[in-house]
Amino acid sequence: MAEVTQTDVRREFDRGMPRVRVPGRVVVIGAGLSGLAVAYELAERGGDVTVLEASDRPGGRAYTLRAPFADGLYAEAGAMTLTPHCHYAMHYLRELGVELDTADLVGSRFSYFAGGRFFGPDADSLDRAGLPLAPHEKGLGVADMIDRYVRRTYATLEPDITAPDWTPTPLLAPYDQRSVYEVLSERGASPTAIDLVEPHFLEMRGGDLKTASALSWLRHEAGPHSLANADPRWSKVRGGTDRFPRAFAERLKDRIRYRAPVVRVTQDDAGARVTFLHGTRMHTLDADRVVVTVPFSAIRHIDLTDAALSDAKQDAMRRVKYSSIVRVYLQMRRQYWPQDHASFSTDLPVRWVRDATPRLPGPRKILECLITGWRARALAVLSPEERIRFALDQVEVMLPGAREHFETGTSVVWDRQPYIEGAYILPEVGHSSLMPAMRRAEGRLHFAGDHTSFEPNGGSMTLALESAARTVLELGSTTAA
Repeated sequence: MAEVTQTDVRREFDRGMPRVRVPGRVVVIGAGLSGLAVAYELAERGGDVTVLEASDRPGGRAYTLRAPFADGLYAEAGAMTLTPHCHYAMHYLRELGVELDTADLVGSRFSYFAGGRFFGPDADSLDRAGLPLAPHEKGLGVADMIDRYVRRTYATLEPDITAPDWTPTPLLAPYDQRSVYEVLSERGASPTAIDLVEPHFLEMRGGDLKTASALSWLRHEAGPHSLANADPRWSKVRGGTDRFPRAFAERLKDRIRYRAPVVRVTQDDAGARVTFLHGTRMHTLDADRVVVTVPFSAIRHIDLTDAALSDAKQDAMRRVKYSSIVRVYLQMRRQYWPQDHASFSTDLPVRWVRDATPRLPGPRKILECLITGWRARALAVLSPEERIRFALDQVEVMLPGAREHFETGTSVVWDRQPYIEGAYILPEVGHSSLMPAMRRAEGRLHFAGDHTSFEPNGGSMTLALESAARTVLELGSTTAA
């Protein structure tokens, strides 16, 4: 069967996928959003489906932190923002009765702290800051730089760059062999200008612009999910992102086995077998089909020696990169800084500091420090207590009074999250060549998750759900085989 396209999946999904027939017994590995959606669709059709989840909760990287915070405060450790263009996510949110609120990023008062001083993104503030910009950048604000170096670049690649069905056409393909930094530099951006615009590239955070694929970046920046194209309709899940996967899990109930890490998958002409731990015992489930949603960053923990995977699949599993991100959360007794909805990009090692609770009531606040790339990998070796002290020391430099107002804190190191081991896909140079193999089915094994989506950038709830829809259609087509 020819591989379906994004348009094919969207069309069939909107029609309710009427031709899907459940292909016998299905085991889904992972209760992230993609695994939950696959199981939900199969269960709705009366299918025999079991979900094996290694942790004690659903959601994967849709992860809301509620402890150790007071007064009902919470903070998002992973996915947090939805746009009106998140078609698959909006469908399931409506179907599951999950409500939305305005996204925290809407109305943020963004500014910089570098060289020991604050300044804004407007041209006058940049000029007063005395930054070493190139002569042709004098008088430009950050928005002007994004327009010159980003929008004008992807405008030259229309209509290919925004085509509904993503394909690296001959016009686009050369950009997959060049880094983001290379392209920005070729467009005339100075190193200082690159530092100023980088915080706006949300999907490139956690990596290095000198290794990230320019093609993947331009595809994202040209689309409606780019921070540079944000609008007031952006939203978040009311009460915390984790309510979304929990709504799925409530519908699936006893079909999910938690604390059941999969350790081996095999297949042959007769069927597939999934071996997992539960407590101190090893169990095996026979299946007609298996859906693997485990991030490739952590898939080495599953023995696939007898899974009959193609060389291309194994190569993609080895080569694909994930973002390194550490998020540190500091509960403050009150908002002692003057800016509401504060969001700061800084040259300090903490890199990005923001009010993580801009719309929650009460005097207490949570400041989030988001550390990426090599700095995140450095902080990963610290103890949880040391990470808190490190972040607090850095925030004190920028916002004096942090130590005085600090009450409690916590952190999440995505590289060390068990069974995940990475924040989201980081498309490096040459990434497009890996994508077909990443999502391709291998015999009785099917692959879902945002890393297997049609789009080159992951980190999106709706892309995880799109991959689930594609996988359900694949499973449905196997009944006729």
